[in-house]
Amino acid sequence: MVPGVAEETANQGIPKPSGGNSRASILKSSLLMSVMTALSRLFGLLREQVQGYFLGTGMGADAFAIGSTIPNLLRRLFAEGQMTAAFVPVLKDEMVFGDRERLTRFYSGFMTLFILLMLAITLLGIAFAEPIVRYIFASKFADVPGKMELTIGLTRLMFPYLMIISVAAIVQATLNAFKIFGPSAFTPVLLSIAIIAAVALFHDSFPNPAWALAIGFVVGGIFQLLFQIPFLRKAGVRFRPTLAGLKDSSVRLVGRQFLPGILGAGVYQINIAVSQIIATTLAPGTVASLHYSLRLQEVVLGIFAVSVSQVILPTMSEQSTLGDRKGLGDTLEFSVRLMALVTIPATAGLIILGDPIIRLLFQYGRFGEESVRMTVWALNFHAAGIFFIALHRNATQVFYAMKDMKTPVIVAVVSMIVNVGLCLALAGPMQNGGIALAGSVASLASAALTLVILHVRGGFFNPGRMFGSLPKVLAATGAMAALLLVLRFYFGFFDIQGYGGLGMFERVRQMGPRVAISIPAAMLVFVVAARFLHVREVGEISAMVKRRINRRKAGRDRI
Repeated sequence: MVPGVAEETANQGIPKPSGGNSRASILKSSLLMSVMTALSRLFGLLREQVQGYFLGTGMGADAFAIGSTIPNLLRRLFAEGQMTAAFVPVLKDEMVFGDRERLTRFYSGFMTLFILLMLAITLLGIAFAEPIVRYIFASKFADVPGKMELTIGLTRLMFPYLMIISVAAIVQATLNAFKIFGPSAFTPVLLSIAIIAAVALFHDSFPNPAWALAIGFVVGGIFQLLFQIPFLRKAGVRFRPTLAGLKDSSVRLVGRQFLPGILGAGVYQINIAVSQIIATTLAPGTVASLHYSLRLQEVVLGIFAVSVSQVILPTMSEQSTLGDRKGLGDTLEFSVRLMALVTIPATAGLIILGDPIIRLLFQYGRFGEESVRMTVWALNFHAAGIFFIALHRNATQVFYAMKDMKTPVIVAVVSMIVNVGLCLALAGPMQNGGIALAGSVASLASAALTLVILHVRGGFFNPGRMFGSLPKVLAATGAMAALLLVLRFYFGFFDIQGYGGLGMFERVRQMGPRVAISIPAAMLVFVVAARFLHVREVGEISAMVKRRINRRKAGRDRI
């Protein structure tokens, strides 16, 4: 059984909201999601290893990157992010003030209209895949024989993923609103398994292995949706197809909140699209190298940063519904301190160990020395933006909880201007590193502007409390970084440059013991230094773990 399933069943009514900020609840749910997400990211890295082995950074890798990017961009535009941000606060209102039957009517009406919307967009995407790829995303691919045709075909094949995963995203948002976080955090494992299995079984069945990846991509999306349905039913949520949502006031409220929000999401997706378009004009393999680098950035963001932002939105929505303005600020401050505790040392680790990590994970098959060089260069600059991306995501949740969808649009426009301007300025001299750096600087600008707006509008947070432990976290990170630098450059502990001809299992066998010793040692140095410096959140996590251990001991003693 996947953890995190609500105890309430359909005949027990709607679970009551907590009515306030519970740090223990946020921390517990965040750690649960982090564990499940870590598992999914490990499978995701294995999936990227398989992709790197069969595709490297060649034509198929670039084509698959663009073909999968287009439906994923639209998914984030219409399902995740803005739609979730508009949907969850209204759903929370129904949970607080409505009854089970009223909740079912709202959910059924909303989901029916949403499914029809995504079906229409998917069909249009399949029909217009060629002009979308040829004239917007990858015009330069026509210079390489067969590359344009491969990209268009893969895009058409993968477009149904848009509808499938968009519905799955709304199901995930619903489960999260009921404080059920485990199942949704686990579903990316199913996507990775489907892609790995498809490539392993069918890579020889097509002219290019990218076709097998695309098939696994769509099948994995189906698994992600179907896996969550039983948990949705156990939470007591029922779906009955109906067009009555057109007249439902709450459904219309979601639409009104979503429409301005989609402008901000659209700006954000344009931001990403422009970066991709600029990347296609650079050296072959640029798009693929940015793809691999982003996957490593997302490992850190996904394991904890995204988990915390998903957990705090339902809590903040409750606090906003109940008028608990102080609770909103407390939740934001606590979440940001948790973010710093994880993302800052992770950033240092990725930059210091980027080269050996990429060699260990990807340097097999067609992923050669040039692929390593390009990906490491991009990763250095992607890693620099991790904390700022997490900070912006968490701070933006305050606006969403208060049903303010307009302010994030303003921030997104500023971010787009910064990102596009820097991409154009830096892509020439820095190649893919310039595009990665532009994204990180744009994230810094977004985070800073979001916090300034929140503070000016009503002092939602206390800067001293929010960032008071930051110097201590930086100092603890410095101690950890010193250990890693000594291990890498003095002892050559992570030098695997000469292992290029070894297979994956042999390389892991030789490097595994070193990694198993050094990474936990670095984490231990960070934790000890943080405790010595009295970083409060480390103490809170330690206290929670001790309480759980003591409860288990007490339970065994009673048996």
